[in-house]
Amino acid sequence: MTEPPPLDTGYRWATVTADDRSGILYIVAFLTFTYSSLTTITRCFIKWHVLGLDDAAALGAQFTSLVQFALLLISLSAGLAKNFDLLSQDDYKKMAAVGNQVALYISLGVSKIATIFLIQRLFTRDMKKVSITCHIFTAVLMVWTILAAMLVSVGCSPQSMAPKTASQTCPGIDARYKFVAVTDTITDTILIMIPSYLTWQLQMSIKLKLQVISVFAFRLPLIPLASMSLRAWIQSLTGENPGAHRTPAIVFQQAELCVSLLAATLPCLKSFIRSFDTGSGVKATIGSSNESGSNGRNGGSGQQHADSYQLSPVKSSRIESGSGSCSPWKGDDGSIRRTITPETDASCKFKGCTRITSNDGVR
Repeated sequence: MTEPPPLDTGYRWATVTADDRSGILYIVAFLTFTYSSLTTITRCFIKWHVLGLDDAAALGAQFTSLVQFALLLISLSAGLAKNFDLLSQDDYKKMAAVGNQVALYISLGVSKIATIFLIQRLFTRDMKKVSITCHIFTAVLMVWTILAAMLVSVGCSPQSMAPKTASQTCPGIDARYKFVAVTDTITDTILIMIPSYLTWQLQMSIKLKLQVISVFAFRLPLIPLASMSLRAWIQSLTGENPGAHRTPAIVFQQAELCVSLLAATLPCLKSFIRSFDTGSGVKATIGSSNESGSNGRNGGSGQQHADSYQLSPVKSSRIESGSGSCSPWKGDDGSIRRTITPETDASCKFKGCTRITSNDGVR
């Protein structure tokens, strides 16, 4: 048999060996940052005329992600994901800096805040109890963001966060990371449950409800990613080659950050909100001139167009005011609709009738 040709041993920008896995991290870091950045840019382009607090928080999360990305590249250039024995003392100190971990959890927390701001914007205009709950949870997320950033850094030297041996590990750091990971998964679970519950209360077809729930459920992968990151990081502390063995933990962290940023933006995409509008000021059809909720509620001059849905709770089966009335009827898709006579259009709108427009106008 002929022997295979020798491998090219020329210059490599990044290599992957048993003692050097930095090439893997370079690929993951650039891919995840590119995906999240493109998604955020798309969000700004789609919602340019209706930007709100949720968009500001999303931009803040992406900016913090940029800082984290830069700090990660600095650590990689200093020797992150390499055998510690291959590093000089100066490179080891630069590599062990915890700045990228602090920025990572701040970005994660702000992306969660962007999601709860979006939930408030979409659902809670006329739901006081739910609105109060969302405000409380927003405060909880702010506290979690600050606490997580402190727990992964305060009281520990950089060398003890990337120890050469298990005995050099910062005391109690594993318990801190466990607390951060558990609370991280709990907050993500709540961010899935809140919109799911609120969507189920709306007067809309089952198909649209499932569509809304499925988009917010995009956060589900964050739960196993947080668990796998924690497990890989704890295992690396006791490994024979902790520098290289820490690579999977960082890969999972970067993937978690990317998915969190994507999940905060996905509900804003056109395919999701094309036929969903609760009068929050978010256009139901991006690229069309659907009126905002404030105009519709306050009698603005905007005109509603085809395929837009103005949603509000139905308080009674029939509401009458003056000479007109609102009568419920069932559409072809199974959804409950209401006939609004011209004389009572305004009164029904303020008394809880669901108003739906189509190509023929108000039905």
